[in-house]
Amino acid sequence: MYPILKTKRTIVKPYSEQEYENIFNLLYIHRDENEGSFVDMKTADDAAKIIHESIKPGIFWIILCKETQSPIGWILCDKALGHKINKRIFIHTWIRDAYRHMGLGREILEKVMNFAFYGINTEVVVTNVKNSEMKAHGLMEDFGFTVYNHFPKNKAIDDDTFIQYKISKVKYEKQKYAYIDTYDYEPPAILISPYNYENPIRKINGITLKMQPTIYLCGQAVIAMLANVSVEEVVEVMQNDRGTDVPLMRETLKYYGLKTATNARQKYTAKTVLPDCCIISMAIPGDLHWSLYYKGKFYDPQYGVLDSYPQGQGFEIYYYWEILV
Repeated sequence: MYPILKTKRTIVKPYSEQEYENIFNLLYIHRDENEGSFVDMKTADDAAKIIHESIKPGIFWIILCKETQSPIGWILCDKALGHKINKRIFIHTWIRDAYRHMGLGREILEKVMNFAFYGINTEVVVTNVKNSEMKAHGLMEDFGFTVYNHFPKNKAIDDDTFIQYKISKVKYEKQKYAYIDTYDYEPPAILISPYNYENPIRKINGITLKMQPTIYLCGQAVIAMLANVSVEEVVEVMQNDRGTDVPLMRETLKYYGLKTATNARQKYTAKTVLPDCCIISMAIPGDLHWSLYYKGKFYDPQYGVLDSYPQGQGFEIYYYWEILV
């Protein structure tokens, strides 16, 4: 559980079941202000489902106005912070319209970044800002963030395209406002791997399909198929039950002693001949997705075993990542 963080005008309180009413009001009652953060939420039942599946202790804070004690926003810090293979975290902050343009975002972000770098000793903080959010871009520059990507890549100038920013602890410490605070927080224990490249968990000579238990666990399911373990075990190893990025996938493969042919993913084109075993990075209708290819078939944690994906229906392969067998 995260600690309570306090700024001059706010209390940043870790989410617990006792805060259900507050988070429900923020997600559903003020859903028109959420700017697409939860695009599938149309009813109160949708909100309750999202809270049950996604809003969990350990990744969410509720922002309270210190003066009124009323909820005015929330913060997501994705990944199980403090675990060895989570060297970076993703921070996303949302504040109600009535409390914007008051400098609250600046004081909250400074406090959360300080916790990330000194409370749990992460190495890199990343965040997304829409093209249209001009004041937020200025805030990123003030804090020393640098642009490293945008999504989607083919819509770089659209208002709804996200500019992806990052800042390292080394760079943060050079900022004039950086300070070291103390926190009543004990990060999860670091898992020591019993495997290495010379002693992997197994030699891959076949794949058993494993389906993703939730919409977030495609990456965990892919690695579970490669390692031939349960998805739940991979969640525990990752200390993460949400979406996964490339560094987290790489470190988890390394944990199991599963070696990739290259450190980075390779670009997929229409002329690409996929290697016998590879992880696939792709788009599916409405989302980004991890899948697995093995000897002529796709072992997809959402769609099952496929000879190919439907053409022209929102499915597009972007990258492949060969696994040495």
